[in-house]
Amino acid sequence: MATLDRSFVDGVFWRMLALGALLALVTAWALSPRFGYSMALGTLTSALSLRVTAFVVAKMIKGAIDGNPGAAGWAVVLAFKLAILFFAIWFCLSTLSAHAVGFILGYKVLLPALAWQAVLTRRDRRSTDDDADDNEST
Repeated sequence: MATLDRSFVDGVFWRMLALGALLALVTAWALSPRFGYSMALGTLTSALSLRVTAFVVAKMIKGAIDGNPGAAGWAVVLAFKLAILFFAIWFCLSTLSAHAVGFILGYKVLLPALAWQAVLTRRDRRSTDDDADDNEST
């Protein structure tokens, strides 16, 4: 187990982008273009943060499994990423004049995307287990 399977995180990432784009379009039409724009910015910020965090954590775990004492150095990269995230949020809210509530709702698209991916993964795993049981009985 020298590698970490990131297919779950990849699924969450793409579902976040799809759901965030849909919600941004709906809110831009129903509420205001600025609100939809803010939701899109929040979703994009959250999705990119997830992608970078998954990459850094995978490097940390791989280094720890391989017995690399320098694997803890990736924690510094994670702290640096957090500082960049704070700056990016500030920049979106102040300079790009994103609506704060729209940005937060867009950022929180992670939660329904995570639930969506978990349900799909569980269903796929259940069908794989059922196929394996069928093969054992024959």
